[in-house]
Amino acid sequence: MKQQWIVQREGKEYPDGQARWDRAYRLILEIARSLEESQTPVKLEVPYASSDLCESIDSASSSNPNH
Repeated sequence: MKQQWIVQREGKEYPDGQARWDRAYRLILEIARSLEESQTPVKLEVPYASSDLCESIDSASSSNPNH
C-alpha cells in the first residue's frame, strides 16, 4: 500500500520581518553594485595564441582508420 502524504503550508509573520527583508535587499544591491565596479574588461585576445597548444586532442581524420 502506497503512503499518501498531505503537505500543509502556512505563512508566519515575524515582527521584524519587513526590516529583515529591507536589510537583505539592500545587501543584495550593495553586492551587485560592488561587482559592477570591480569587474575587469573582458579580454578578447587569446593569451596562448603563439604557443604550441592545439585546438583539439585528435588530429584531422584520414581515410585510413589505422592512422
